[in-house]
Amino acid sequence: MNEVTIDDAFEALKPENCVFVISIDEQGRPSGMINAWHLKCSREPALFAVCLSKNGYTHKLIQQSKEFVVAVPNKELEKEVLFFGTTHGNEVAKFKETGIETEPAKFIKSPLIKKATINFECVLEKEVDAGDHIIFIGKILNQYVNSEKKVLLNIRKVDGKRVFQEF
Repeated sequence: MNEVTIDDAFEALKPENCVFVISIDEQGRPSGMINAWHLKCSREPALFAVCLSKNGYTHKLIQQSKEFVVAVPNKELEKEVLFFGTTHGNEVAKFKETGIETEPAKFIKSPLIKKATINFECVLEKEVDAGDHIIFIGKILNQYVNSEKKVLLNIRKVDGKRVFQEF
């Protein structure tokens, strides 16, 4: 066993699944990011948590709107995953640029991703400080599953490019 940097240790945790985290700005325009630091927290009440950088745009949107969608991608959304994961929502209209298909959520204003494997509609229940990140705990108001779709895994990086696989 060798000592490594924290970045190297976190990278060794792969494979990991990644999710879209989506919220809206004050004009109701959606934006979002790709997030690998997330977890289901509770069944009763149904809670889901995402851990976001304090400096990120999606962090700001969730604090303002008090809501977010967690959407689990599949291979069909790999191009959008790469785009959402490498651009900044305060600089680029990610939904417009990718043409990603959405549909209205039942209880919140943030949209669902139509082709996602799973979508969770969440309202912000609690924020927990976690160093350079904030853990947003959302109460799940509704959930959707495309049962014929699989879940996309981030396997590793090869020559600086992410390698994905479905399971």
